[in-house]
Amino acid sequence: MTGKNIFETDGRNLSPTLRERFESDPAYRQKLVETMQFIDEFRRGRIARARFAETMSTSDFPGLLGGVIDRTLLGGYRPYPTSYQDWCSIYRDAKDFRELERHFLDLGDGALTKVKELGEAPYANLDEGKYGYKVEKYERKFAFSWEAFINDDLSALTTIPARLGVAAKRTTEKLATSLICDASGPDATFFSDANGNKLTLALNAANLKTAAGVMADLSDKGDEPIFNDPAVLVVPPALKITAQEIVKTIQMEIASGTDTKITTPGLFGNLKVSVAPYISKIITDADVRKKAWFLFADPAQLERPAVEIGFLRGYNEPQLTMKSPDAVPIGGGDLSPFSGDFDRGAIAFKITHVVGGKAMDPRGAVGSFGK
Repeated sequence: MTGKNIFETDGRNLSPTLRERFESDPAYRQKLVETMQFIDEFRRGRIARARFAETMSTSDFPGLLGGVIDRTLLGGYRPYPTSYQDWCSIYRDAKDFRELERHFLDLGDGALTKVKELGEAPYANLDEGKYGYKVEKYERKFAFSWEAFINDDLSALTTIPARLGVAAKRTTEKLATSLICDASGPDATFFSDANGNKLTLALNAANLKTAAGVMADLSDKGDEPIFNDPAVLVVPPALKITAQEIVKTIQMEIASGTDTKITTPGLFGNLKVSVAPYISKIITDADVRKKAWFLFADPAQLERPAVEIGFLRGYNEPQLTMKSPDAVPIGGGDLSPFSGDFDRGAIAFKITHVVGGKAMDPRGAVGSFGK
């Protein structure tokens, strides 16, 4: 082996792997360090774009980049998609933080009364009421030092805005779920025997048919029937597969005395399954938290929604801000926000989310404790 290059075998020159070259070639390691420092300087705005573009065209740049090995940033946990938009009515035009009022009138629109000849027609009864709620402000700040930013070669800190956005979405989802759940199960005020929309049935096809029948039988204050078709099945994560199996089941019929098979869509083929992960967090009863389920009418078809979620006008989406630097460089000019503040060199983000909600008309939903 004396005098033989470690990358020569049986007289043939084999190209070393990047890992082997990194471990055996000090000059290559030095070039790699310099290259990565150069990229980092550009990323932080210290090197002009034209100079970076010129360097990008050099022949050894791709090879140097390829030598970056075994150092990655793990992603965060994958959040659940939000469900509230499937079963809540969405209002996006709250003017301020004062109470939003949703007025309703129960008019004399029931079946007419038969009147005898020369008899006097009865007057219709008029009943009015309102629902009210306020949008409220939810915020979170995140700060880190200028030194931490400089040392962040994995760009971990650049994921902060996206993670704050996830926090805002979770806030809305949790708020909406808290309007239909309490610690014991489906909210006791909204889902009750008095409202006729409370069940204690496990989730299966037969009980889902029962729930649909209960919803269809709900009436207005004058005991008049209302068009109230079920559209969304809302479940905790533990019931997701069960719900999907019920909804996607294909009915099969075998004609009597023959081998003919007829398949038809399941009874609940038009029902949407919506997973609300905070059901099993807000409900703390161990026998209910993973078994409770809800059936909602389509919020777009209801003049009086079961649940409404409202956002402040202009704040339909979370607002992410960054603290502006309060220092001025000698000689004029502007500092990057990533320069940090004057006193401590702190860099800070803040997210602001303005949202509110109310469980309104119980006729648009049925809730079951799942047992």
